Amino acid sequence: MFAHGGKNFRRNWMKEKSSKIISAGRTAGKAGRHPNKPADSFFHQPAGVCLICLLFFGVTAWAFAPALKTSFQLFDESGELFLNTHVNSGLGWHNLRWALFSLEYSNWYPLTWISHMLDFKMFGIHAWGHHLTNVLLHAANGVLLFLALKKMTGALWRSLIVAGLFALHPLRVESVAWISERKDVLSAFFGLLALWTYAHFAEASKTPGGRPKLFFGLTLLFFGFGLMSKSMLVTFPFLLLLLDFWPLERWRQKSQWRLVIEKIPFFLLVVPLSVATYYAQKNGGQFLLRFPPGFRLETALMGYARYLGKMFWPANFSVLYPYPDFWPISELLFAAVLILGMSVAAFILRRQRPYLLVGWLWYLGTLVPVIGLIPLGAQSMSNRYTYMPMIGILLLLVWMVDDLSKQWRRRAILMAAIVVVILGVCVARTRGEIVYWKNSETLWSRTVSMTKNNFMAHYCLGLVLSHTFPDEALAEYQKSVDAYPDYADAQRELGLLLSNGRHYSNAIIHLEKAIQLDPQNSWTYHGLGATLSKMGRIGDAVPFFLKAVEVDPQNAPYKDDLAQILFFSGHQADTVSNCLATARSDPAGFARLLDAVQFDTNHIDLINNLALCFATNPDPKLRDGKYAVRLATRSCEMTGFRTNYFVGTLAAAYAEDSRFDEAVSNAQLACSLASAAGQQELLKKYQALLELFRSHQPYHEAIN
Repeated sequence: MFAHGGKNFRRNWMKEKSSKIISAGRTAGKAGRHPNKPADSFFHQPAGVCLICLLFFGVTAWAFAPALKTSFQLFDESGELFLNTHVNSGLGWHNLRWALFSLEYSNWYPLTWISHMLDFKMFGIHAWGHHLTNVLLHAANGVLLFLALKKMTGALWRSLIVAGLFALHPLRVESVAWISERKDVLSAFFGLLALWTYAHFAEASKTPGGRPKLFFGLTLLFFGFGLMSKSMLVTFPFLLLLLDFWPLERWRQKSQWRLVIEKIPFFLLVVPLSVATYYAQKNGGQFLLRFPPGFRLETALMGYARYLGKMFWPANFSVLYPYPDFWPISELLFAAVLILGMSVAAFILRRQRPYLLVGWLWYLGTLVPVIGLIPLGAQSMSNRYTYMPMIGILLLLVWMVDDLSKQWRRRAILMAAIVVVILGVCVARTRGEIVYWKNSETLWSRTVSMTKNNFMAHYCLGLVLSHTFPDEALAEYQKSVDAYPDYADAQRELGLLLSNGRHYSNAIIHLEKAIQLDPQNSWTYHGLGATLSKMGRIGDAVPFFLKAVEVDPQNAPYKDDLAQILFFSGHQADTVSNCLATARSDPAGFARLLDAVQFDTNHIDLINNLALCFATNPDPKLRDGKYAVRLATRSCEMTGFRTNYFVGTLAAAYAEDSRFDEAVSNAQLACSLASAAGQQELLKKYQALLELFRSHQPYHEAIN
């Protein structure tokens, strides 16, 4: 009896033990671990994981090290960084305030601006230091992706393969080698950090004393930082819901609505940023090309398919892919069947292979902001847009291959060999691709050769060549205009280059077209004014010089040129006439001109001479006492009423405006100043004016 009971006890004990082992194996399989892999192997221990992270970081940094030898690129980096005094002057309260509230350059990304300010503080204008920051951030992103996937799935090697393919793929080159795309690597850094803390939050939610509120708060904080680096992360709350489905499997533990409500703080960050970004890009001219809704949908379908093509066959890269006149029907049908077929298959297999649905929707969803439904800039697609979306496809592929290869003989060796070969090809292609980023001429020459009718690429290559090879630049600008006549910048640059070559008539045509397309560009107004003045059409040139100063009142060279054209051209009647016409037709613009020179002592003569023209011109049509008083008062205030020339002009202005009491008092002051300075000739002149004003008569110059 005792023996029989012992056998039953052993049988029950063995059955219970086997059940636990099988259950543990299933759980490990769901989590991504191999049940036959010892959980306490070295690489699963903290020291082993740390070693993997260090090696992975080093390999990624080495793969992108050639980027340190590349220069600043003309496209974006010139205006956004090199010529942006807020950025290139380093950190400071004024610059930080600008970074936090600026919507310049069609976006709001204060942390990205601050990172550039730090770079200029540390490295100055040495490009290698700015590139180093991008390389280090990207290497860190690879490590963060590995840690986040490992935390969520428990699968160490598969997570490492996904992270390796992500970090070393040549599609990453544009985001890393282009300093202006700091926003890509920086926003992804915070986004991946948020995924890692969210994995900790999910685990802490099931563990007594796990501090889930802390990790939830960190996730929200890092997500906010990511949005402050680039708005590409606006779909992040939906990504968290996908991860709740798999691999975190929180859908089984909580109701879906509760999980959605949990994400409300994330959505509250997304909505206002999305609205602000839309209007910033609209006002900044990012919606350069306008297409009907049907063409946008076609572009989105083609974009999803073309990005997949670049992932699997990383060749023929371009920094900018132009829009075609139309998408071929055969390619559209293939893209539609591919997207629809993959979506249906992922949905049907969502229970057996949930990673298919999660990876596919990760890819589709994170590309939505840039897929072409709302056209941005001149590109139909960009390699940099795949930075975060590609992770979904890699996750899908690696987990699917792992499932399908379970019956392979010598599976581990074969898989390791395949992974090493693929990663080796990726590294070789990546380092080879970086070569094309050596300088702006190399980059845009290649872009022109890899694409057709690429108006933006021809324009950028023209900018690069304009100072050293003007004839070649002229040809590139002409190709840009031919490909897209409504691009204002190309029209302007073509006009300016034609003007420099003394082809004035053709220059005027292109500059006028540029003004029509972009009426707020001061450079174009100034260029047209300069072209007209070279032709001797001084009167026609004045309004354009005035408009240039009005649009950009802080530009000192514009004001110098305006002063020269107004007051060193012999005071022709048409010059004064045009100036007065501008003042009368656009008083607000004329007032802005006055504000522009209010505190600039280099332009006191400009103000005084203009006031004198309005007050004393022999032609009554060219006189205006009120404008004369405004201008003369400004010049006197700037000199503290201590310069007799300016005070005398103010007296004449008051007389022209029939304010003779003020005219007399200022004429008396001018006499006193001239006497104190020992200027007897001027004293006699002001005394004569004083008598004239006392008799209530204004002073007008004699007709020549």
